[in-house]
Amino acid sequence: MSAVELLSELQCNGLKWEGDIGLARKGGAGPSDHKALSLQGHTMMIPVLNLAAKDSPYTAKQEHDTNNVMVFKNKVQVATLSAPKRPKFYDLKTQDGIPFEQIATLHSHDVLATTVLQHCIRMNDKSTACQFCSIDQSLQDSRTVIRKRPEQLAEVAKAAVELDGVSQMILTTGTPNTPDRGAAILLDSVVAIRKAVEIPIQVQCEPPNDF
Repeated sequence: MSAVELLSELQCNGLKWEGDIGLARKGGAGPSDHKALSLQGHTMMIPVLNLAAKDSPYTAKQEHDTNNVMVFKNKVQVATLSAPKRPKFYDLKTQDGIPFEQIATLHSHDVLATTVLQHCIRMNDKSTACQFCSIDQSLQDSRTVIRKRPEQLAEVAKAAVELDGVSQMILTTGTPNTPDRGAAILLDSVVAIRKAVEIPIQVQCEPPNDF
C-alpha cells in the first residue's frame, strides 16, 4: 500500500488514538477533531477517534518525546508516520497582548490559516447559514478573536515563517453586511502580510456584488 493509499484509508476510517493526542484541531472552525499526519512527504488531516468511539481497524500511539506516530491495523504495525511539533509561534503574543494562536493557527504541517472576521451576517438566519460553518463556536470557546487586524496578521505570519517554516497562508472571512462581502477586509490583510513577509496567500470569501 502506497503512502497516499494508507493516508486515504486512515482519513476514511479514522484513527483510534492511545494516550495523549497532542497537537490537534479540536472543535470549532477549520478541520476539527483531526490531526495532521505525514508519510513520505504527504500530509493529510486524519480524524482522531476515542478508542471506544468507532469500529476502525486502525489505532495509533505517539512515541514518547518524539514526533513519530506508530500506526497499527488490527494490532499489527503497518507504518510509522510523523506529526508536526507544536509551533514555536504559539508561545508568542502580539504587541497588544493577544496570543498568536488566537490570531492564526497551524493547519497541516506548513500552512498558516485564519478567519479574519469571525462573524457572518448569515448566522442570523438558520435558513441562509452554512450548515458546516462553526466560526462562532471558536469565538464562543475563546480560542480566537472576532476581528484580526492587518498588523496582527502580519506579526503572526512573519513569526510563523521565520520560526516554524510555514510556507503558505489561507485567509477566510465571515460575510459582513457590505456589498464587497469581505473582499476589502481580505485585501487589507494581504497587503499588510506581504509587506512583512513574502508568502503565497489564498483568500476565500462570498462573491461580492460587483466583481
